[in-house]
Amino acid sequence: MNIKRIGLIAGGVIALLLIALVTVPFLVPKEVYRAQIERAATQALQRQITLTGDVKISIFPTIAASVGGVTVANPPGFDGPYMVEAGELRGSVRLMPLLSRRVEVKELAFVDAKVSLQKLADGQTNWVFTPAEQPPQPAPTRPPAEQKGFNGGVEQARLQNASLTYRDAETGDYYELRDLDLLASMASPDQPFRLKAKGFFQAHPFEINSTIDTIEALTKEKPADIKADLETPFGKIHYTGSVKLGTIPDIEGQFRASSDALPALAALTGAEVPFDLSKLGKINLEGRLKGPANALVVDIDKLTQTSSLAKTSFSGQLNLSETPTITGELSLDAPSLAELARFAALEMPLNLAPLGGADIKGKVSGSLLQPDLSFQKLGIKGPLINANYAGTVQLGDVPSLNGRLDLRSSNAGELARQLEIDLPASTALGKVDLSSAISGPVDALVLTGLDLTQQSDLLTSSYKGDVGLGGDGSLKGQLSAESARLRDLLAAADVEMAPGSTLRSFSAKGQASGTFTKIALSGLDLKLDDITARGNAGIDLTGERPRLTGTLDMGALDLSPFLAPSDQKPQQAQPLEAWSKDKLDLAGLQAADADLNIKTSKLTLGSVVLTDAALAANLDGGKLTADLSQFKAFGGNWKGQMVVDAGGQIPAVNLAMEGNSVAISSLLGTLAGFDNLTGTGAFKVNASARGTSIDEIMRGLNGELSTNLNEGALKGLNVTQIVRSAQSLQQAFTTGSLNNLDFRGVLSPAAETEFTTFNTVLSVQNGVATVDVLKLLSPVLGIDGSGKIDIGGQSLDVRLATAIDKSGQGQGSVIQLNGIPVPVRLSGSWDALKVTPDFSGVQSALQAELTGRLQQEVNERAGDVAGSIIGNIIGGRQPAGTPQTTPPPAEQAGGEAPPAAQPQAPAPPVEKQLEDAAEKAARDAIGNLFGRRSTPKPAEEPKQDEGGE
Repeated sequence: MNIKRIGLIAGGVIALLLIALVTVPFLVPKEVYRAQIERAATQALQRQITLTGDVKISIFPTIAASVGGVTVANPPGFDGPYMVEAGELRGSVRLMPLLSRRVEVKELAFVDAKVSLQKLADGQTNWVFTPAEQPPQPAPTRPPAEQKGFNGGVEQARLQNASLTYRDAETGDYYELRDLDLLASMASPDQPFRLKAKGFFQAHPFEINSTIDTIEALTKEKPADIKADLETPFGKIHYTGSVKLGTIPDIEGQFRASSDALPALAALTGAEVPFDLSKLGKINLEGRLKGPANALVVDIDKLTQTSSLAKTSFSGQLNLSETPTITGELSLDAPSLAELARFAALEMPLNLAPLGGADIKGKVSGSLLQPDLSFQKLGIKGPLINANYAGTVQLGDVPSLNGRLDLRSSNAGELARQLEIDLPASTALGKVDLSSAISGPVDALVLTGLDLTQQSDLLTSSYKGDVGLGGDGSLKGQLSAESARLRDLLAAADVEMAPGSTLRSFSAKGQASGTFTKIALSGLDLKLDDITARGNAGIDLTGERPRLTGTLDMGALDLSPFLAPSDQKPQQAQPLEAWSKDKLDLAGLQAADADLNIKTSKLTLGSVVLTDAALAANLDGGKLTADLSQFKAFGGNWKGQMVVDAGGQIPAVNLAMEGNSVAISSLLGTLAGFDNLTGTGAFKVNASARGTSIDEIMRGLNGELSTNLNEGALKGLNVTQIVRSAQSLQQAFTTGSLNNLDFRGVLSPAAETEFTTFNTVLSVQNGVATVDVLKLLSPVLGIDGSGKIDIGGQSLDVRLATAIDKSGQGQGSVIQLNGIPVPVRLSGSWDALKVTPDFSGVQSALQAELTGRLQQEVNERAGDVAGSIIGNIIGGRQPAGTPQTTPPPAEQAGGEAPPAAQPQAPAPPVEKQLEDAAEKAARDAIGNLFGRRSTPKPAEEPKQDEGGE
C-alpha cells in the first residue's frame, strides 16, 4: 500500500469522524438531553431545575449548546415559585483550539435572566444550595498532578436584559438592578480583561467601563493594574491604579469623584439627612489610595464644595485603620450664618442675620471621630460685628478651646436689637472692643487677660481681668463705668424720673472678685453728681434672697439736691391731712437682705445738717435694723435705732432716739418752722407700733417721749410785762378801764418770756399720749400742764395752769397771776386748736375779792345799812336780819329817769365783763405762744342771760 492510499484512507476516516460528530447530536432526541440535564442539575443543586425551551447542540465549526428557557425553583417559605428564570442560555467553544488543550470560549450568554434573592426574618436565604451527599472517595494512590492555570480565553461573556432583586425581611431593605446589559472579554488570562455594563440600580441609570491588565495577576495574588469609570446622574468616579487580591486586598492608585446631585446620592444609599443637600451644590474630590484594605491611607489632594450657601475645601490624609485618624487643612466661607443655620436645621435662640457670614481657616488632626481643630481664623463678619477666634478646638463629649478671641462691634446696642436680645438700656450701648485669651471646655470656659471696653454717648465702661464661665463663674479684675448724661442713660433703661437738676453724672470703679453669684467689690470709688463714696461692697445671690454688704465712707454727703424744693427749706405750716389708710408696700424689704455700714462727715438734707454720722443697716428676712451709733445735729449729739419688721403678716416698727445739748430753736425752726422757743437740752423717744398702714401704726403707737430744756425763752410773749403794765384785772375793773386793757405792748417779735427749765414726759398707749409732766419754770413764770394728745386721731385736750410772780422774788415761788390761778385749755383738732381759759376759778376768785373790797369801802363811807344795800347790788352778802331795800329801777346815777319809750339794755353782769376780759388776755397770750396773732373783731352787743339777768 502506497503512501498516497494510506493518506486517502486516513482522511476518509477523519472525515467520517467529523461527519459523525456533526450528525450524531442531531440523531439523538432533544428530550434525552433535556431529561439528562434536568436530572443532573436537580441532583447537584438539590433544587428543581426545569428546562422550558428547546435544547440545541452543535459540534462544528464550534461546540455550541443553547437552552431556550431555564427555571430554578425557590425553597419552601420564600415568595414566588422561582429564584431564577432565564429566557435563553447560550454557550460555544471553538473546536480546533481544544486539540491543543486550549479553551477558547466564543460566547457565553445569559438572556432575559431574572434573579430574585431573598432573606427571611429568621435569617434563611434562598441562594444557599445544599449539595447532594457524595459517597466517600478512596484515598488517592498517587499525589495529584500539579494544578495548572486556565489556558484559554473568552471572546464574549454577556448578560442581556437581566434583572436582580434583593429583599431583606429582617431589615426591610430592598434593592433592584434591572435592564442590565453586561459585556466582558478576555483574550487570555495574561491579557487585559475588559468589562462594560449599563443598567438601572434603584431606578437610577449607571454605566461602568473597566479594564484589568491581567486576570492572571489577580488570581496569583499579584498587583494588577485597574482602570475603572462609573458614571451616574448623581456623580462620576474614576480610579487608576493597582489591586492585589489576597486575604486582605491591597490597593494603590489615584481617584477622583464629583457629584452635583447629593440628594439623589443620599436617597440611593438610604441615608437619612435632616437638611436639604441640594444647598451644598457640587462636590469634587481628588486623591490617592494606598495600603491594605483594613488600614487604607487616603491622601486627599483636594476636596471642595461649592454653592451659594458656602464654599469649603479640605486637603490632607485619612488613615482608615482600626482607629481611623485625619490630618489636613480646611477652610469654609459662608456669606450668611443665618442661611447656614437654616440649612443645618438648627433652632437658634437668636436672629443670626446681623452676624453676617463666616470665614474659617484651620487645621484638623487626630481621631477621625473626635479630631482636634486648630484655627488660624474662625471669624464672623457683619455690618455691626467683626469677631475672630484663633486657636485649637478639641472635639469630644464636651468640646474644649485654647486660643484667643477678638471681637469688635461698632454699635452693640443696635446689634443686640437686631439679634433680638433683650438687654436693659441697649440703646445706651455703643462701640465694644473685646480681646481675651480663652481656654477650657465650652461649658466652663476661662477668659484670661480679658480687656473689654464699651463707649457711647451715654456710657463708658470697661473691665480688665479674668472671667471663668464654669459653675457659678468667677471674676477677678478692674471694673469701671461712667456717664456724663445719667438722666439720658436712665431714660434709656425705662426709668421714669421727675424733672430736676440732679442725677447728672456718675462714675464707679473698683476691683471685682468672687463668683457670678457672690461678687465682691473692693477699693470701690463711687461718684454721683457731687456725692462721693469709697469703700467695699458686695452682693451674694447664693441664699434664698440676694444679700447686699458694704462699708462705705461717704465724706460730706449733700442730699439736698435730691429732695423736693419744699423739702430743702424749713417747713411751713401745711393743711393737716388724716393719716393714710393705704396698705404699706414693704415687699421690697423681703426682696433682699443687706448688711451696710455707712460713715459720713457731714450729711445735708435741705436745711437739716448731720455731722459725724455713722449708720449700720441690717436687713434680714424682711426685718430692717438701722443703727445710728452717732451723729450731730441741731447743736447736739444724737444716737438711736429704728427697726422695721416686715417679715410677719402685720409690719412692726420700733424707734429709739435720744439727743443731748440740742438747740430747740434750731430743731423746731428747721423741722416745723417754729422758732419762738429757745433753749438747749435733751430729747428722748422710745416708741413701737404694729399696723398695715400709717393710720394703724399711729393708732397703735406705744412708748414714751421726754424733753428736758434749760435756759430758754418763749419769744413773742412777755407774761411778766402783762402784770407790770396793768396791775391786775381787778384794777382795770375798779377803775372802769376794763375794756381798755391793751396787750399789744407785751405781744411783739421783741417780747420774750425767759424760763429756767422746760420739762415734758409723755406716755403713749394705743396712739394716745398722756401728759405726765409738762412744767415750765422761771423766776417769775410757771406753767403746769396735763391732759391727753390723741396721735391717731390728730387731736388733743391739754390744760395749762399758768402763774406769774410779778414781784420777781425768788425762783420757784407760788405760780399765780396776782394771786389768782389762770388755767388755759387747748383742745380740738391739731389744725383747728381751740384756746379757752378755764374761768371757773378765775371768776369766783375775782368776784369774791372785788365784792369784798367794794363792800368794805361802802360800809366805811355810807354806814352799815347803806353798805348792805350796795352790797346786795354788787352781789355781796348782807348781814343777817337786815331787810333788803330795792332802789327805783328807773333812776340813773344823776337822779334823772330815762324816757319810758326808750328803755336801755341792762349792763352786762360783772361776771360777764370779767370773763370777756380774762378770755381776751388768755387768747392773746396763748395765741402768741403758738406763733399766732389775735384778730380784732367788731364789738358785739352783750347778750342777756337766760332769765332776764
